[in-house]
Amino acid sequence: MKSVHGLILCGGKSTRMGQDKTSVLLQGKPLLTHSIELFTSLNIDFHLSVNPNQKDLIENYPSVIDQFEAIGPLGGILTGLKSIRKDLLIIPVDMPQLTKNLLLRLVDASGNHELVRCFQRNGRIEPFPSLWKSEAASRLNELLDDRELSLQKCITRLPHHLLDSTDSEVFRNLNYPEDLG
Repeated sequence: MKSVHGLILCGGKSTRMGQDKTSVLLQGKPLLTHSIELFTSLNIDFHLSVNPNQKDLIENYPSVIDQFEAIGPLGGILTGLKSIRKDLLIIPVDMPQLTKNLLLRLVDASGNHELVRCFQRNGRIEPFPSLWKSEAASRLNELLDDRELSLQKCITRLPHHLLDSTDSEVFRNLNYPEDLG
């Protein structure tokens, strides 16, 4: 497999879920465990992107603390790119249906000129999972300086490669307690 490093986005406020999503149980396991097991099955080293209040995660896992407040996943992505300085395979903690094969497809896709690679479904960009080249940090920083906070718009403004997918379930994220049922 090409050399990539994993980043699990865990630093969101989880307001709609009502509790930190990393500890939410699904099929008897915390959502964080699902993400860690996915990277472990791919033999990929990883970091967690966390907020400063997630002290238990910071103490127990390799972590980067999001340096940007209230800008959503873009802050975690940029902090990860700047801190880890490697190409990053990024997944959010709230997408437990992601599969090893889907991530392998993303990593193994041909293309060398893009800064970000992700999927599209029915013409709509699915920003996660995504592969971000380390060189994307400076360009992403410029977009944030321009106050571009939409992840989809940032992807389209960067050199990117979109892979087609029709599977809707793997891209479903869990935002509310009723999504767990």
